[in-house]
Amino acid sequence: MDLEEFLSENGIPPSPQHDHSPHPPGLQPASSAAPSVMDLSNRASAPIHPGIPSPNCMQSPIRPGQLLPANRNTPSPIDPDTIQVPVGYEPDPADLALSSIPGQEMFDPRKRKFSEEELKPQPMIKKARKVFIPDDLKDDKYWARRRKNNMAAKRSRDARRLKENQIAIRASFLEKENSALRQEVADLRKELGKCKNILAKYEARHGPL
Repeated sequence: MDLEEFLSENGIPPSPQHDHSPHPPGLQPASSAAPSVMDLSNRASAPIHPGIPSPNCMQSPIRPGQLLPANRNTPSPIDPDTIQVPVGYEPDPADLALSSIPGQEMFDPRKRKFSEEELKPQPMIKKARKVFIPDDLKDDKYWARRRKNNMAAKRSRDARRLKENQIAIRASFLEKENSALRQEVADLRKELGKCKNILAKYEARHGPL
């Protein structure tokens, strides 16, 4: 007779079966206790509190107006001295000859600039009173001194006349250039007014930019 049948016939409950699991009681497999690497990564990316967004979501959004394209065309600074204004000015060659130093480059009223000191008005200088010298005192030394003074005076007059001619031609060129610039400014102001009107109509229909 089997043991289980004997116990059941006599009303004796059978003894509990022993757990034949290879793990000792109270211990569970390491796979069930330790989370996987994927679980850890998911927990790290998930917020601790449901009401607080993650740090990545707390970054302020970048407005489209703040983004500058990498290939934007920024105009480089322009040197005012390099700007060429189309001016229909052709000075008389004879006037240019009188304004140029013989044997040197021809005077160019477009490039020649005068300093403030050169453009200051010159005072009127009175000639010194002539002193009468008797003929018996006019020796070789006297005549050599006279020739030297006359040459110096002539060089001074020629230099002053040359500068006056250069200033006159330069002023004539600047008058023409100023007139051309005024016309260009008038055209630009007219074009700017048209652009402002177009912008005002756009903002009235679609809102400010």
